[in-house]
Amino acid sequence: MFIKIPFESEIEFKTNISEITKMSLEHDYNVNDEVVLGNFYISGEYRSHPVSINTDPFNYTLPFTVELHDNIIKDTLEFNIEDFTYDIKDDNKLKVNIEYSLKAEVEEPKKEILDNFERVDENDLSNELEYIDSFLENNDKKGEDNSNEEIKEDDGRIEKEVECKEEEINRDLNLEEKKIMDTIKDSDDTFVTYHVHIVSADENIESICKKYNISSSLLEEYNSNINNISAGDKIIIPEVDE
Repeated sequence: MFIKIPFESEIEFKTNISEITKMSLEHDYNVNDEVVLGNFYISGEYRSHPVSINTDPFNYTLPFTVELHDNIIKDTLEFNIEDFTYDIKDDNKLKVNIEYSLKAEVEEPKKEILDNFERVDENDLSNELEYIDSFLENNDKKGEDNSNEEIKEDDGRIEKEVECKEEEINRDLNLEEKKIMDTIKDSDDTFVTYHVHIVSADENIESICKKYNISSSLLEEYNSNINNISAGDKIIIPEVDE
């Protein structure tokens, strides 16, 4: 990572500024959690009148703050001054322009923790589950409708079409269920639906289990390496059919 950051500030002097005769810029900083806290130190000498041969000293501290990303390796952070200019404004104001840079190494993405779980978009998974539910619902309705129909014994055409349609639906349903269940570890329990949960930075196994009212052992049945989750990972949450 390498970024340049501009910094501007106006310093108001107690007297007029006719000329800056000497100027220096120093800085220090500390990395505190996910924030860089530091100060620029502006010092030097100036004349308050054009005809004056005497100079007056000045010294000012200008604080700055920079937020860091989570994946930055803080021990590798480098801070550098890239550019520094100043202008006299309104006779007694000194405007300083500082451009500084931050350079640091970035952590590599962590290895996938759900080895047996194909990572899919949550919306895609939800659509697939809705598709399965729709097949089940339509299948039930067709069964109810067919039970009310009077089929003539000498005409087996309608019954044959119904059977073919049911076979087609069951075949598609089995394919869709297999596509979803292949991503989940085998279990003897039966569940109605499954929810894909995206792990937040402040979550852990205990808080997730408490949120969905399930045990960690049950969660582990449907996710591999569940004890090594990190922010951004997706895990499958079974909703128990009570």
